[in-house]
Amino acid sequence: MSFRHTLLPPLAAAASGALLSLCFPGFGLGGLVWVWMAPLLLALWFPRPGVGGRRRALRGFGLGYLAGLAFFVINLSWLYHNHEIHFAASFALQAYLALYFGLWGAFAATAGRPRFVDEPVDPASRDPWEYAIRPALQSVAAAAANAGAWCGLEWLRGWLLSGFGWNGLGVALHEDLVMVQVADLVGVIGVAFMPAFCACVAAGVLLRLTRELRGGRLRAHLDFAAAVLLVVGAFYYGTGKLSERPEETVDVRILLVQGGVPQDDKWDAAAAREIYDRYWRMTTRYLEHAEFDLVVWPESSLPYSLHDPYNAGYLDRLLAVGDFELLLGLNEEVPGEGIFNSIVALRGEAASARSYRKIHLVPFGEFVPFREQLPFLEDLVPSALGVDFQPGTSAEPLSMAKPEPYGVIPLVCFEDTVGRLARRFVRPGPQLIVNVTNDAWFGHSAASEQHLANALFRCIELRRPMARCANTGVTCLIDSAGSLYDRWVSPPGGVRKVLDPDSGSTFIEAALPESVSIPGGPPTTFYARFGDVFTLAATALALGIAVVRCRAPRSPRG
Repeated sequence: MSFRHTLLPPLAAAASGALLSLCFPGFGLGGLVWVWMAPLLLALWFPRPGVGGRRRALRGFGLGYLAGLAFFVINLSWLYHNHEIHFAASFALQAYLALYFGLWGAFAATAGRPRFVDEPVDPASRDPWEYAIRPALQSVAAAAANAGAWCGLEWLRGWLLSGFGWNGLGVALHEDLVMVQVADLVGVIGVAFMPAFCACVAAGVLLRLTRELRGGRLRAHLDFAAAVLLVVGAFYYGTGKLSERPEETVDVRILLVQGGVPQDDKWDAAAAREIYDRYWRMTTRYLEHAEFDLVVWPESSLPYSLHDPYNAGYLDRLLAVGDFELLLGLNEEVPGEGIFNSIVALRGEAASARSYRKIHLVPFGEFVPFREQLPFLEDLVPSALGVDFQPGTSAEPLSMAKPEPYGVIPLVCFEDTVGRLARRFVRPGPQLIVNVTNDAWFGHSAASEQHLANALFRCIELRRPMARCANTGVTCLIDSAGSLYDRWVSPPGGVRKVLDPDSGSTFIEAALPESVSIPGGPPTTFYARFGDVFTLAATALALGIAVVRCRAPRSPRG
């Protein structure tokens, strides 16, 4: 067997995975999202004599899995920055996530394979149906099926085994704010439909072009026009959304405090006093010279539990410095119920505490699945607590009163990457998403910027602005279009995030005093109302096409 049939396909698949990894923070070449899939698709679709049916599916799974493994090994390399996570656990996660690419490869190689690949058109034909319309329809059907299958598998990845939807294909477009505004209709998973559809059409056109050039006659490619129309439609929708400006706003003076506490000190009893002093010092230096409506501290900002007597006295003294509302991440130990990872809202005194308890817990970070049945799993992540966090149950926003009433959509750490959770908090009236997080687990890596890229889609999906407060990571403000810039001042303001002016690093100890404008009457978006209905419909379309293809008579080549 020739090199073209043996080594070239796996090399092309691995190259696709590597190209996709370059689209995300750490590399930032988002434009590659439109072309990364081409090598993999050509490897899956290029005619190979004697390969059909089950063998084709297995070959497709293998090529897709290889692409996925190459992607996740590069994209999630920051897992290895946490030396307390066993190497085997990190690689096991990457190997597991690659399975979804493998399943898609099997689909694309069989049900998603355009019919014209195996049934070439007669180059001498002058029948428009034969040389233009039928291949275009086959191409569009295959592209829609493959894009729908991709979206469905991303949805499954974000749900199964508590879900890890990190860095879906739509997230690669996070810097192209025009093209991602459709997320308020289809969600970030639905955004992936567009580049996947266009890539499949482009690969099909390329295959047909090679045959047409050999036959000496170029044909019309109506499927390419369909892909262009899809992109133009998204562009037109996005420009319209970016030009919208809220008529009424609630303007909140906000102080975001990024403590920059090293992860090794976080739970060190000897460092507790310094942590309390640090947050006091960083906050009061601003409160003594300006008035703020809202102060936000990051996830698990203080070492002791909410109801610890030391915390109560400390917070009472801080709240007496001025009239402001404080949102902070704290562990909350409740007798008879367990330990919760919470966001606590305070005003005036510690006794006023109202809390949101994190619903979506991270396996091995906040609980160990099957701890009692499979005790060896705990050894893979030694930093896991001896006692698991308990999940909260309430998706009720926190009510704030200063300078006037508005609601807070509270999201703790990884929860700002989960659209299906965030939409449960949407209510009529002004709302601000507040995320408190701690990305110090993964050192000075791309994890924090990737986290931000995933998080900003919650603002677009729900059309609510977000305040993110990180211990280390990216502390910033994001408007309801997903922008970190103050777009409504003249001239437009700079980026609103904690940033070292000399090095450009976000890994610093700093505070961000800003003003956030919360739309007074934000819409309830299609996504907020109906969730991932587009993704589920696209998945049903893919499954329907697969059923039709399976029941149709097979060509002699399989």
